[in-house]
Amino acid sequence: GGAGAYTGIIGQSAGVGAVFTMIIAILFTAHEYRYNTIMYTLTADVHRTRVLLKKLLAIGLFSIVLGFLFSVVGLVFYRIGLSLRDVALADQDLLVGSMIGKLSFYFAGYALLATLIAVVTRSVVTSISFVFVFPAMIEPLLGLLLKDNAKYLPFASLDSVMGATPMQNPLSTGHAVGVSAIYLLVGFVVTWLLFTRRDAN
Repeated sequence: GGAGAYTGIIGQSAGVGAVFTMIIAILFTAHEYRYNTIMYTLTADVHRTRVLLKKLLAIGLFSIVLGFLFSVVGLVFYRIGLSLRDVALADQDLLVGSMIGKLSFYFAGYALLATLIAVVTRSVVTSISFVFVFPAMIEPLLGLLLKDNAKYLPFASLDSVMGATPMQNPLSTGHAVGVSAIYLLVGFVVTWLLFTRRDAN
């Protein structure tokens, strides 16, 4: 492997980890509405804003831990594969601190986005369909219209945090974090308004 082998493997593993964190976040959130256990949550704490913030914090932290686990496992299996083939690995240019920061934002971003969607739709099927169909089908179609500006779309900007986008001119990591944070903030405001005003059923 070249000097960027570790970075590439971590990026690939992170993509898989992000998918799992989204699914778990959706199941964790939407099942509360499906089985009406949300009533117990709201009864235990009548302050809905606090309930929502606690939920997002718990899911965000869990997603980071789970995502890092996927990344580490991917790296371990890569090293095992190299050792079995007796392949020498070049000195790696991996910036550990920067990678930890990017991974944390990437995993938390995907999980929180999925959680916000689940709170709004209150449906497991609708939420999971959205997080798979939108980046795979809707964003590419919008990209035909937006051209180079397609990099500012929600999932495209999140992927740019890890450099995991096929776009020729992607956002820099800093810009990707900023754009993604704006989407998450707007999503939170919309979700908060609905969560605090809608009936729990």
